[in-house]
Amino acid sequence: MPLSTDALRPLLRLSLVPGIGPQRLTNLLRQYGSAERVFGVPPRQIALLPGFGPELARRIVAFAGQAGDAPVRHATDILRRAGAVALAPDDPLYPDAFRTLAEPPFLLFAAGEVDLLRAPAVAFVGTRSPSPYGRASAIELAEGLARAGYTIVSGMARGIDTEAHQAALAVGGTTVGVLGHGIDTVYPPENRALFRQVRERGLLLTEFAPGERPKAGNFPRRNRLIAALSRSVVVVEMGLKSGAQHTVNYALEHGQDVMAVPGPIGSITSAGTNQLIRDGARMVTSVEEILEELEGVGTGHPPRPRAVPVQPALPLLAPDEDRVVRVLSAGPMHVDSLAAATGLRSGDLLGLLLGLELRGVVEALAAKHFRRR
Repeated sequence: MPLSTDALRPLLRLSLVPGIGPQRLTNLLRQYGSAERVFGVPPRQIALLPGFGPELARRIVAFAGQAGDAPVRHATDILRRAGAVALAPDDPLYPDAFRTLAEPPFLLFAAGEVDLLRAPAVAFVGTRSPSPYGRASAIELAEGLARAGYTIVSGMARGIDTEAHQAALAVGGTTVGVLGHGIDTVYPPENRALFRQVRERGLLLTEFAPGERPKAGNFPRRNRLIAALSRSVVVVEMGLKSGAQHTVNYALEHGQDVMAVPGPIGSITSAGTNQLIRDGARMVTSVEEILEELEGVGTGHPPRPRAVPVQPALPLLAPDEDRVVRVLSAGPMHVDSLAAATGLRSGDLLGLLLGLELRGVVEALAAKHFRRR
């Protein structure tokens, strides 16, 4: 169960020492067993440990006294106002996958439905500046997985992250937002309403101490938790140089599946995603394909059943028609993007779309945009 305030204070005091970092914290606890014992060690002894030195040892000793009192009070007050709890690695709710990381979180701070840490989950990552096609793809796939009982995990960033979180909540599903800052911070600021919704109906999670501001180096660390918390990672629109690649790398290092949504040829926002597919990532164009890939993955709890509306069966489709329908999403997609994604010529594609429209499978919109019904 979450740590009591009394049990949390010494751990917080140690974690708030400026410059200590999670790896040094882990080494100290392995060496001395508890935060209380660390504070009783002579500074010269701590200074001799690899990666420490006299200055850090001096800070640790200072935080054992009055220097640490105000930061600890401030941090516990933040947690109380945020309705957040703290989990240590020996807590049953602390994810097993986190314990196997090279640098497991010293503490986890969580606000919301903590039991979601044990739920079957799929991560969504991608660009912060998605195209309409990318947004629509993320929404469709996240909605479908949430309806199937999977928790959607992402990083609360702009773009694909935001679309995936919102899609899960929109269909009554669950979502976990893994943060690159303290539990009390909203970043980006325009996602304030989303932060509130995830706290109320999902879970906000971070390893960073209360009061920690967003920093560039925090987000790659955050990404390893997104990957570890999930059974698979779905990539929707990723450039060749993207922070989402960190999540992909962590997933591959730990033997997790990486799935990628193909993008139009020549699209900068899909260049990295298409490269993943060329490198062997599973190409997915529908929720059904993701669910097929997830069958038998891991040994966690089965997805929680949810009441979902029964969709009418599609008419029998020819191979090219089926390819078009699989690429089309519920959001608008221009015929040129659809042609690039399917490899069909525009003339042939328009004929197929007309036939599908007459059978009620697709809907024609303005300016040569189409969507799946």
